[in-house]
Amino acid sequence: MSTTGTVFDIQRYSIHDGPGIRTLVFMKGCPLRCKWCSNPEGLTVKPNVMFTPRLCYGCGRCAQVCESKAIVINNGAIEWHREKCTNCLKCAEVCKISHAKKVCGNVYTVPELMEEVRKDVTYYKRKSGGGLTVGGGEPMVQADFVRELMQAAHAEGINTALESSSYATAENARKIYEVTDHIFTDIKHMNPEIHKELTGVSNEPILQNIKMASKLLDTARQNLVIRIPIIPNKNDDEENIRKTAEFVKSLKVVDRIEILPYHNLGEEKYNRVPGVQTYEMHGVQMLEKGDLADQYRWVEEGGMKCNIGGL
Repeated sequence: MSTTGTVFDIQRYSIHDGPGIRTLVFMKGCPLRCKWCSNPEGLTVKPNVMFTPRLCYGCGRCAQVCESKAIVINNGAIEWHREKCTNCLKCAEVCKISHAKKVCGNVYTVPELMEEVRKDVTYYKRKSGGGLTVGGGEPMVQADFVRELMQAAHAEGINTALESSSYATAENARKIYEVTDHIFTDIKHMNPEIHKELTGVSNEPILQNIKMASKLLDTARQNLVIRIPIIPNKNDDEENIRKTAEFVKSLKVVDRIEILPYHNLGEEKYNRVPGVQTYEMHGVQMLEKGDLADQYRWVEEGGMKCNIGGL
């Protein structure tokens, strides 16, 4: 029986997710609950519904099939009570004209997903040196599938990249590290208690897995980049940044640290997806690259090469 994986998006012509022009595959499922998460539709492994109100013209078919009464018609207008939604997906099945409700999460076999990846092969091989990047969600939640996908890409001469929190069992982390050419992994905070407050989990497995990755690296083929998403008043202080740089420098084989400016581009999706956390960063100002001068300096003073990435 073929291994299958659940994907919530495929982004083509991506230029911020590894070298060259890349196809970015978003895997569903994540054990973290970061307060600033921009992909709430990727938190659960199972497919769920995403509702786009501006596309709805009020035909009422969704309300007719909703057994949980999460969708009602009030004075001729559609109301969606997402806290009642059971993700039965029936509403998306009947929303065939406007596509206001759609299923978020498609199940693929590795050969099926490789068909999608091959559509961009010209950009990989002839134009930019790009390839396949797997992100999420958290790719290590579906480690067996991701490993097979990356092996299939390598068999066709397509390089691979991983975007990960590295929160996983050591076994699942190793499965993917071994077959990834470019590893991009976050350190969101060095203090395990603050990390748990911000993300719902401790950073201890993350740091251990990053140490393992640095030891596994075939430096002739692979590289490891540590990313720090800079979140205002959460992890942007000098003590945390310097401690992160100190830890990363001790690994010795890390290519660089990338600091990423906070953005709120995913906030509006929280009201469109049922059964997810509330967005806790409402009203926090987005950061520009120029806002990260101090964090850049602290990383470089810690002896690490630093890039400012993201937007």
